[in-house]
Amino acid sequence: MLVFVLLGSMLFMNFKLPHAAASGEWQAQTYDPNKPGLELNPLKGFLPFAKQPTDSTDPNNSFPHSMEWFYVSLRDVMTDWNTYNWAPLDAYLNDIASRGNQAAFRVYVDYPGRTTGIPQFLLDGGLQTRDYDQNGNHDTATHSLAPDWNDANLNLALRQFVAALGARYDGDPRIGFVTAGLYGFWGEWHTWPYNTDPTNWEMNQSNRDALLSAFKNAFHTTHVLARYPYSASTAELKSAFGYHDDSFSYETLFQHDWDFWNLITQNGLQDIWRTHPIGGEFYPPLQQDTSFWQYWPNRNGQDFQTSVETTHASWLMYDRLYKSSLPGETASANALRAHKMLGYTLYNSAVQLVDSPASSLQVGVKLQNKGVAPFYYNWPVEFGVLDAAGAWIKSLGTADWNLRSVLPDGTDYTFSFSANHNLDPGQYKLVMRVVNPLAGGKTLRFANTRQDADQSGWLTLSGFRVSASATTSTVLSDPPVTPGTPPQSGSGATAYEAEATGNTLGGSAVIASCDACSGGSKVGYLGNGSGTLQFNGITVSSAGDYTLTIHYLNGEASRPAVLSVNGGTGMPLSFPSSGGWDTVSLLETTVHLQAGSNTLLLSQPTGYAPDIDRILVSASPLPR
Repeated sequence: MLVFVLLGSMLFMNFKLPHAAASGEWQAQTYDPNKPGLELNPLKGFLPFAKQPTDSTDPNNSFPHSMEWFYVSLRDVMTDWNTYNWAPLDAYLNDIASRGNQAAFRVYVDYPGRTTGIPQFLLDGGLQTRDYDQNGNHDTATHSLAPDWNDANLNLALRQFVAALGARYDGDPRIGFVTAGLYGFWGEWHTWPYNTDPTNWEMNQSNRDALLSAFKNAFHTTHVLARYPYSASTAELKSAFGYHDDSFSYETLFQHDWDFWNLITQNGLQDIWRTHPIGGEFYPPLQQDTSFWQYWPNRNGQDFQTSVETTHASWLMYDRLYKSSLPGETASANALRAHKMLGYTLYNSAVQLVDSPASSLQVGVKLQNKGVAPFYYNWPVEFGVLDAAGAWIKSLGTADWNLRSVLPDGTDYTFSFSANHNLDPGQYKLVMRVVNPLAGGKTLRFANTRQDADQSGWLTLSGFRVSASATTSTVLSDPPVTPGTPPQSGSGATAYEAEATGNTLGGSAVIASCDACSGGSKVGYLGNGSGTLQFNGITVSSAGDYTLTIHYLNGEASRPAVLSVNGGTGMPLSFPSSGGWDTVSLLETTVHLQAGSNTLLLSQPTGYAPDIDRILVSASPLPR
C-alpha cells in the first residue's frame, strides 16, 4: 500500500521522474499526444474520395488525411477471360501516391445510378441481367443492371479476376486496404430489398464461399476487409478478413440484430481487430449533419467514441468532411479529435543504450500503443546517427520488429537493435523511424516530445559518446510537451472550477497545481471510498435536463466515478484515459437540474476516480 500511495502522489502532483543519469540504464521518454504530425500518420483516420486521376484540381480540402478512397468498375478492368486492362486502377493508385497517400478501394459490378460494371464479354455470352429502381438507380441519366449472381460464367470470371488482382497488387505499397467488393449493390455483399422469395437475387452460399476463398488465397500481405461475417459459412473463412462498417456511428453498436458489432460478436469475431483491421464509412446522412461535431459526445447517431473504442476501427471514409467546411472551431477541434482517435498511436516509453565496445552499439526500445488498434503492417524500423548538432551522419540499418504485435493494452513491448557504427570518437545522437515503403509516403510519427526534435521524420532516442574503448549513452534534454486545448462542447456554458472555495471537498480529496488545467489547479485523490468533490451553487433559471461537461485528467486506461445531483441516486460514469496526468480531456453527460441552486457530488466507493479540473453546465435546458 505504501508503494501505491507514493506512486500515486508523484503522478498526482505532476512530478516527473528524471531520466536515468547512469550510462546503460533505461531512460523514460515523454508522451506527447498533441505532437504535430500525428494527424497525418499513415493507414489510419478519416479519408476522402480521391479525385479523378485526369482532373487537374483536387476538390479535397486541407483536413488531414493519409489515405484516399476510390471505386473502379470491373468492366473497365476485365476485358475478357483472363485478360485485364490495369490502367484505370493504376491511374488512381499513382495519382493518390503522388500526394503521399495510400489507397483503399473496391471493385464493383453493380453500382446503383452508374453505368453497368458488368464486363461486356459476359453480357455477350448471355449473362442474364435485371433492371431495378431501388437505391436511386433511376435517379440519374445512367443506371446499373444487376446480374444473375449465381451464373456459372460470372462466378468463374469473378474468381479469375480476384486471383489476377492479388497476383499483381498484393503487397503493393500504394495500397493500404482492399475491400472484398464485386458482389451486391455497391459491392457491399447484399441485394436488399431483393433478398427474399419470390424476388431473391442473393448469391448462394457455395458461390459466396468460393469468392471469399479467392480473396483469401490471393492476398497474403495486403489486408482485405469483408462487409458481413455471415457471408462466409466457416469459422476459418470468417477469420481470414478484417471487416468494414459502412453505417458507422449509426448502426454500429448493439441496437438492432443487424448492427455491425452485433453481427461481429454473433460470429465470434470480437477479437478479430487484433490481427485484421476494422474500417468502413461514417454513415453518409450523419456526414451531412452540420451540428454533429458541435458537441462531444455527439448527440445524433450512436456515440462516436464508444463506437471507435468498441470496434477498434482504424479508418473511415468521410468524404463530406473534405468537400465542405465545418461550422466553427468547436466542430473542427472535435472532428480532429475523432480523426486522431482512430487506429494506432505508437509511443516510445523508454530507451536503453547499453555500454558496449567502441565500434558497436546496442539499443533497447520499449513501445506502447496508446490508440485503439494495432498497426497492421510489418514495416521496417531504421536507425540513424546524427552528430551532436543534429546533422545527419549515417544509417545503421533496419530491424524487423513485427510492429503488428504492439497491441493497445497498456503494455510495454520491448525490442532491441545492434550494429557496428565505426564512428570516430565524439558525441552523437541515435534516431529511429518506421520506413513507409511508399516512396514519398506520409511519415509514421511517434507520440513523443522528441519526435522530429533533430531531424524531420525521425524520433531522437538518446545521446551517446564514442571513445577509443567504449560506446556509452548520454542524457539529452527533453523538449516541452506540445500544448493542447481540449475541444469545447458548445457556447454559452457556465464554468465551475473544481478548486473553487465554495465547493466541498471530503475525505482524502485535495487541491493541487496543474499547468494544463484552466485555473492552474485540480482536485484529486477522489474515490476509493473516501475522497469526494461537491460542486455547490450550480444555478440555472429553469428546471430541465442540462448538458454537463466534465474536464478531467486520467493517466490510466479507465477510471469510474459516481455522480449524484442534489443528493439523489448516483449515476455511474466511466472516464477513458485522457492521455496522461498532465492532459485534460472531456466527458459529457446529461443531468436534471432544478430551478435555482443545485449541487453535484462526485465520488467512487471502490477504486480511484479521475482528477477534476472543472465542469461546464449548458446555458439552457435541452429541448424536450
